[in-house]
Amino acid sequence: MVYLKKKSKSKYIAGGVAVIIVIAVMVILTNNTTGSQPPNLTTAPDASSVQGLRIGNAGPDFSLIDAEGRQITKQDFVGKPLFIFFTTTWCTPCQIGAQNLVRFDTETGGSAFNVLIVFVDPRESNSQFIEWKKKFGNDDWYVAIGTEMAQTYQVRYLDTKYVFDKNSIIRWVDVKPLEYSSIAPVMQQLLVT
Repeated sequence: MVYLKKKSKSKYIAGGVAVIIVIAVMVILTNNTTGSQPPNLTTAPDASSVQGLRIGNAGPDFSLIDAEGRQITKQDFVGKPLFIFFTTTWCTPCQIGAQNLVRFDTETGGSAFNVLIVFVDPRESNSQFIEWKKKFGNDDWYVAIGTEMAQTYQVRYLDTKYVFDKNSIIRWVDVKPLEYSSIAPVMQQLLVT
């Protein structure tokens, strides 16, 4: 009986040692592949010069007609951070998130950053967007239908959010319901620069 216990313990010890060896080999190989570059390779261009959807990229261009008939483009927002929120008028978690954003917007003076609400349900109308803005947004927010923009920005979920810095560089992307506590860590660092 004692012999069997010792034998099974030694199997576990041998298995643990094998796992540690495999992990050590993987770490060594990873460190070797991330070392210095061969002289014939160049680094990638600065991410901010690339239009794309990753953090650090310049956000893709867009052009929308807002609910009041005015054309708005990405260039209209350069100089101030921009919070883009993809939603519908009927998305309840998005309404709650918008109210959290109103609270933060108001606490920071109401003009420290721009907000663009992009509605993605083509069945909805400008009058619904204006009513939504009165109920859940701030007066200076921009609201517009943007189904093509949603495709460009690869929106798969309601409540998708992008935050641009004052130079239209993407600094945050999120698809979860917008909690008040998650806004300040993202926006405050952009408001001081």
